[in-house]
Amino acid sequence: MKLFKKKGRRRSKKSPGVSKLILWVIVAGFACTIFTPLDSSTSPTRVATERRLRATVASPAVSAKASPTAVVRATVERIVPALKSDAPGCYRHSQAWVSGEMNIRQSPSTAARILGSTLVGEHYDVVASRQGEVYCWIDIQLGWIAVTDFVSATNPQAPVATAAPVATRASSNIAVQQALDALQELTIALEKRCSPYDADVYSYPQSVEAQIISRMGGRIYGPYTGTTYANQRETDIEHIVARSEAHDSGLCAADAQTRKSFARDLLNLTLASPSVNRHQKRGKDFAEWTPARNKCWYADMIIKVKTKYRLSVDSREKAALENVLLSCPSVNMAM
Repeated sequence: MKLFKKKGRRRSKKSPGVSKLILWVIVAGFACTIFTPLDSSTSPTRVATERRLRATVASPAVSAKASPTAVVRATVERIVPALKSDAPGCYRHSQAWVSGEMNIRQSPSTAARILGSTLVGEHYDVVASRQGEVYCWIDIQLGWIAVTDFVSATNPQAPVATAAPVATRASSNIAVQQALDALQELTIALEKRCSPYDADVYSYPQSVEAQIISRMGGRIYGPYTGTTYANQRETDIEHIVARSEAHDSGLCAADAQTRKSFARDLLNLTLASPSVNRHQKRGKDFAEWTPARNKCWYADMIIKVKTKYRLSVDSREKAALENVLLSCPSVNMAM
């Protein structure tokens, strides 16, 4: 009994010292927390916030709705450089000046819905940029526009004298000149989706492929690449003027029968490999894509189709068609 009490007394004498030591450790840790600056770059809250803001700025849907006075603008200088560095060769300026009308699209794709157009001579704050297959796309908060000759990083100078219009220039080839003349008659207008696009409305039967081959003398031939294929399984039926591009160039206001006729018209049909039809050319106009072979024939066919269906061309497409045709010796398909 005495031994038990003795040990108990010894234990009770140790308790104040241990308590003091624990108290000093707590106080020291609290002092370090107060006086040691946090590394903001590795703070979990900061990292989570930056990830959320980065996703907000990069989202086409959010960017298109963002107000110029939104909080997102305050984060642009800190976040956008990182976004742009991920897209080599893309737009790296905070503002863009527009010297011509540009389509503003919902997302960075030529197949995306058109939201409106830019104002000539206006400048816009650039939220982000993204490298596309053909263009560098920039987000101007109203939506996405493609970087072309009409977009610059500095305020454009006063316009200089330009060359004489195409109407005063002539080609030595009669067919080429006829294409140039027909081009002048086309309506110049921005692409506009006046009604929803539905590929099913522009359907066509698989049997037209045999008609295309017959028209080419029985060869399964792709004029865009100059390739002769072994069988029909290696090719796609290709619309020279893409269905979606035609829709945005006037067929959005046409009746169902006109759209159906357009989709099945042999004048607008050829063959191409799936990689060209589904990826390289998909939905693009002449200013956005030209083939490796038969550019003159391709330009002439576009003008013929757009003339037949009273489709418009935008200013970039018209300029591209003119530039190519003026260097064409003929518009015949090379086989």
